Amino acid sequence: MSSSGPSKVTGTKDEVLGSAKATIGSTIGNHKMEAEGNAQHQHGTLEAHAATAKQQAQGAGDHVYGHLQKATGQVLGNEKMQMEGEVNKAKGQGKMDTA
Repeated sequence: MSSSGPSKVTGTKDEVLGSAKATIGSTIGNHKMEAEGNAQHQHGTLEAHAATAKQQAQGAGDHVYGHLQKATGQVLGNEKMQMEGEVNKAKGQGKMDTA
């Protein structure tokens, strides 16, 4: 994983490169290369899954925050806060949907 957290792009790259390395290693009889490729593929798979989970958690947080913001705006009669709450709910739902 990168220092800024898990990345879908990096994870997918490692999955693809790891698979290729494992296949080449197997084909030429290089067991070390094959094992390294399998390990790289596994690492990539885990990183991609971690990135998805992180995005879903962030989306859920934004969605809940937006819901609370909208409800608070309704109680206070603050239309701007209600609209901002709707925007945050939609932003959170979008993150969850694209994860």
